[in-house]
Amino acid sequence: MNEKLKKAYERVGLSENVSREEINKRFDLLLKRRRSKASDDERSAPEEDFQAFKFILDSLDEQEIQEAEQQRLAKYGKLSGFASKWERFMRLYKTHVIVSIIIVIVLAVGGNALYNNWQHKKYLASLPPVDAEIMFLGNFGVQDPDGKTDDLEKAVIAQYPDWKRVEASIVYLPQTGPGSDTFDMNYMQKAVVELAANQPDVLILDEATLEWIGGQDGFGNLEAVVADGAIAKDDSRLKWGKNEETGKEELYGVDITDSPFVSALPLNHNSKNIIIGVLGEDENKDKLISFIEKIAGKSPAQK
Repeated sequence: MNEKLKKAYERVGLSENVSREEINKRFDLLLKRRRSKASDDERSAPEEDFQAFKFILDSLDEQEIQEAEQQRLAKYGKLSGFASKWERFMRLYKTHVIVSIIIVIVLAVGGNALYNNWQHKKYLASLPPVDAEIMFLGNFGVQDPDGKTDDLEKAVIAQYPDWKRVEASIVYLPQTGPGSDTFDMNYMQKAVVELAANQPDVLILDEATLEWIGGQDGFGNLEAVVADGAIAKDDSRLKWGKNEETGKEELYGVDITDSPFVSALPLNHNSKNIIIGVLGEDENKDKLISFIEKIAGKSPAQK
């Protein structure tokens, strides 16, 4: 017991081992005497006694807290001292610790993402350039249970080895009923966005989707496959349409439903007719024409 506490007990006339109950009784008597005093001078006389009682009671509270803390930490045995310091540290710096942990996690995740991105870029740089981007638009689905198009891209290259790398995408556009105007509006909006954003080189679609798009409009002219003699001009598989700008009939699509190319693709579909076309006129046009000539082949009548 420190000297100040001893003097506090002496001030109020109590022994140092007195019970808390006795201290409380003596304090209550002090309050009653103070209320019974008449003058202000008499009221102020025992102020030091009040301060002494306050110090004693505060000391007892602190002692009880320490004893309770020791009992709580007793389960840690020899490590109780370390546990106490750790809890005190966490009380003082809990927010700082949490923020630091979050920063470390963010840096770790961000660093890992940057590393993975670098690795992915490195992998892409090692690949041959993309020969063509092919979009399947309509009631199509990949057979891969994870929805990936890797097997589909490999199948395209296997059918046309002149290309070393293609990127394929599927834009699902199912019909909700008979006719070309019975698509779900949400799917139609998504299809329009995908076409505008990705601008594929080759478009493979079912006939219902072709009717919805509107025939020749937007497609590139494929008459080179006729001029080269790859397909006869009167072949029933050819899709002709009027170019609104020139007013001329142009070949914009070829029906490849029965071709070995389609049957070799890992696709799920229930389309009666599958048409292939190219979008626009660009520097890859000759390469795309060669691709269509190869996969479309000659009709049974030409063979």
